[in-house]
Amino acid sequence: MTRKKNFVFLILFLALLQVTFLQYFRIFGIKPDLFLICVVISSLYFEVVYALAMSLLCGILKDTFSIGIFGINTFFFPILSFLVMKLSRKVDLDNTPVLCAAAFLVTFFYGIISRIAFSYMGMVIPFWAFLRISLLESLYTALIFPLVIRVFNKTAHL
Repeated sequence: MTRKKNFVFLILFLALLQVTFLQYFRIFGIKPDLFLICVVISSLYFEVVYALAMSLLCGILKDTFSIGIFGINTFFFPILSFLVMKLSRKVDLDNTPVLCAAAFLVTFFYGIISRIAFSYMGMVIPFWAFLRISLLESLYTALIFPLVIRVFNKTAHL
């Protein structure tokens, strides 16, 4: 129970960090997606119902704090969480490089499905701009992932 409570506090802390402090660490206007990192972590380390609830919380928080179509993250984050849970049953995601690659792929896949959703809603993003943003955001998120995993492991043992 303490581990789950600490994870909720970690999500709230990372949400605060995402909207305040990370603004100063943008690279080409792009920052890592800490909410997607929380979705991947919850999918890997918690049971199905709790992981889906935490990914729903992350989606609500990201929709609340970001500009864009409200509800798109709330819709897609539980789906991504479910896909990561299915992937973790097929592929061994134990070491850090594989986890970073999984975080990269999840972030890039999220960029693809959000671009498709935006195009259906009439918000067309040029392909090369999308590719640059998605690749840089995915890379930045994958590079930050080991730090967040380390913080998660420290708070899980409190």
